[in-house]
Amino acid sequence: MLEDPTVTSPAELLPMWYTLPEGFRPIETSGDAETRMDANHETLARIYPSATPEQLVASVLSFEAALSKLADEGLVHISPFTLCTDDGLLLTGLCQIFVVDRPPGDPNLYLRRAIESHPDSGENLRKAIVPLPAGLAAVVVSDAVVPVPGAFFGVPTDSAAEVLSVSFEMAFPRLPQAVLVTLSTEELEAQEEFLELATVVAGGISFTMPQQIPSTLIEEYTAPASPFG
Repeated sequence: MLEDPTVTSPAELLPMWYTLPEGFRPIETSGDAETRMDANHETLARIYPSATPEQLVASVLSFEAALSKLADEGLVHISPFTLCTDDGLLLTGLCQIFVVDRPPGDPNLYLRRAIESHPDSGENLRKAIVPLPAGLAAVVVSDAVVPVPGAFFGVPTDSAAEVLSVSFEMAFPRLPQAVLVTLSTEELEAQEEFLELATVVAGGISFTMPQQIPSTLIEEYTAPASPFG
């Protein structure tokens, strides 16, 4: 179902809109925490019927703690996604969109510094500056093994997972902020489809109000213009 974008005042809100393909399930980050926790608990109980009540509660609380930390870092959108590729593979992962402060000055120099400051670690690391409909973006693709705290799943032992991630960073025109779009997945065999999907999501970022609503879910970022200070 399409959602109409809400018209907002550029004087009060940062001018940023984004579209998401089908298969993305946005999590309401600014709504009532208790309602979100109840919904998360129900979802986990349905997906993991063998989980104990203690494990479900621990997972919900861990997610809320992680969400709070991400919000402090500028998170404005988070959504898990599930899609089926043309080859029949199930592609699942997580999409996050942040708005962060950046030093004032030339946006192109900012992107260059963003690329250069990214650590050269991780398998199959690739870095570049690419054109998108909203402007140039600093892109980083990496494949790394990341720790998975056991507390997040209500179990006593930690584990690790190999995660493929891609980030697109773009500077707001004429404003000292930047938008960071990150997608991650553990489905390494669907790397090509995942990178294509990430490019579609990043290409859906716009710093001007769309004239027409495309045939995708459309959302608008409506946080205050100075969310960090």
